[in-house]
Amino acid sequence: MHRRIPGSVGICALVLPALFALPSAQAASTGVMISEVYGGGGNSGATYTHDFVELGNPGADQDLTGWSVQYLPGTPSAASLWQVTPLGGTITTDSLYLVQEAAGAGGTTPLPTPDATGSIPMSATAGTIALVNSTTALTCKTAAACAADSRIVDLVGYGSAVVREGSPVTGASNTTSVARAVLVDTDDNAFDFAGGSPTPDAPPPPVVAATIAEIQGGTHLSPYDGLRVQTGGIVTAVRAFGSARGFWLQSAAPDADAATSEGIFAFTGSTTPTVAVGDAVTVRATVDEFYPDASPATAVHLSTTELTATTVQVLSTGNALPTAEALTPTTVPEAYAPQPGGSIESLPLQPTQYAVDFYESREGMLVSVTDARVVGASTSFNELFVTSDPNQHPTARGGTLYGGYDQQNGARLLVQSLIPFAQRPFPQVDVGDVLTGVTSGPVDYSQFGGYMLQATTLGAEQHNGLVRETTRKQADNELAIATYNVENLAPNNPPAKFAELAQGIVTHLNSPDIVALEEIQDNTGATNDGTVAANQTLDLFVDAIVAAGGPTYAWRQIDPQNNQDGGQPGGNIRVAFLYNPARVTFVDRPGGDATTAVDVVAGPGNKPQLTVSPGRINPTSTAWSSSRKPLVG
Repeated sequence: MHRRIPGSVGICALVLPALFALPSAQAASTGVMISEVYGGGGNSGATYTHDFVELGNPGADQDLTGWSVQYLPGTPSAASLWQVTPLGGTITTDSLYLVQEAAGAGGTTPLPTPDATGSIPMSATAGTIALVNSTTALTCKTAAACAADSRIVDLVGYGSAVVREGSPVTGASNTTSVARAVLVDTDDNAFDFAGGSPTPDAPPPPVVAATIAEIQGGTHLSPYDGLRVQTGGIVTAVRAFGSARGFWLQSAAPDADAATSEGIFAFTGSTTPTVAVGDAVTVRATVDEFYPDASPATAVHLSTTELTATTVQVLSTGNALPTAEALTPTTVPEAYAPQPGGSIESLPLQPTQYAVDFYESREGMLVSVTDARVVGASTSFNELFVTSDPNQHPTARGGTLYGGYDQQNGARLLVQSLIPFAQRPFPQVDVGDVLTGVTSGPVDYSQFGGYMLQATTLGAEQHNGLVRETTRKQADNELAIATYNVENLAPNNPPAKFAELAQGIVTHLNSPDIVALEEIQDNTGATNDGTVAANQTLDLFVDAIVAAGGPTYAWRQIDPQNNQDGGQPGGNIRVAFLYNPARVTFVDRPGGDATTAVDVVAGPGNKPQLTVSPGRINPTSTAWSSSRKPLVG
């Protein structure tokens, strides 16, 4: 007559964090309750032939004799009546009780043997189901009137249901049911239930109550990875744009362990979060270690511990935020990470020893920098770098010098913004400028690697007048060589880009004899049409240099295989050489192509020479997978 919930995982004893006890109007109950509702049985696309309602019981045994399941349309009319299916028998502790309702014309799979059978044709998308300790039809047709009817043990409104507890749950359809995330009833249908595939006879997954610090743990990986959890905190920031929307949550009652973060990000995908900064919330979610670059087995970046498949219950609004931790010149350790030699993910965090451990132990928490010097100029992607320690490997022009693995500058921090552009445009600053006042927000991890600050407050811009450098002209007996990244240069770029890049060559680099260009795109740019030749791109750039007063450079390059060199799909970026034929000569040797490896051999007089020129260095090596290949001439 009933199916026992497997494992007896003790979900009836789930404990809410003490700071976020539910309001008395929504006191959590753990007796018999509606576990799942499905009204799409037999409809188009449905697998199951019948509608059903399933009950769950995390509490004591309950005799259901004289009880009923009742149904009301989502938008009841004056003539609408509650339809009744009587129940019987006993639902024991930790078990489920299946009520089969009307069949549709479709579907191929019958339900498991039901415990009770009715004939109610439920709507797939909107309706109200009530569990009633009587078999007399209800008469209430508003949420308030039903809430006052003491015969109703539990009630679920789905879709656009007028009669519901709290807000109605969404996600019901011909192919999806709405099911309780855990067998605890908070009297808020939208919080307690979620849409998904119908699962008659399958209990809700266990949910573990845990603090944010417990979820984050003392290493880079959460001990709760993959588990459903319930936790709570104060919303400190919201990302309401892009495809990685969500909100940051921070505990208002931190523990004493400096290695466990008190903050975490709740991912909502392309759905804008319904919470606001200052809300105190309880959330149920699945813990996930998100890697920005690949699967855990092949990732080269660290992961971010985050919450997914999140349901939220707002307990109060307008709460004070936890104080942001100030990053001062002595806050972040000088050493960046343990010495290379293996994965650091499972190592205990040492936030006083290594910068990477410091930031991990603050992942998702509010931090701030004051009067922060800019060490990486604003980019077109609206990001910049600051340092919390101006004396850490400073350069003459106000930057921070990266000298090697032993000088990785832990105080250097990427800054992005969560502030709407209309409210506060992203700062346009250069190296050596300062963001005066406070810049603060939660700690996050960049998709390109490294920790960053997602700003909810941005300091004011203090411009210190950095002037572009200009190198001196080479003497007649000097060879001048430069590298120059032209940032996905393509023929369809605006003429102003060509002109500005040409000025960089002619004025600021003073017309070098040889220029190694990076990120030359093919003749159709980012159009993914199979084009790989870049002669038009290079000719246009040479013409722009001449127009700027520079020499008529010649060029050499090798066309890559289509979409094998990284960058924008279809762009086929590559390295190319410009050289001034009035000053230097290029030695051409045929045979260089996208896949032929260049070699060095003995030439006349036993002098070394290249087998092909220009040539690509070991172009089929996995070292250059999805990356532009090194060029030599």
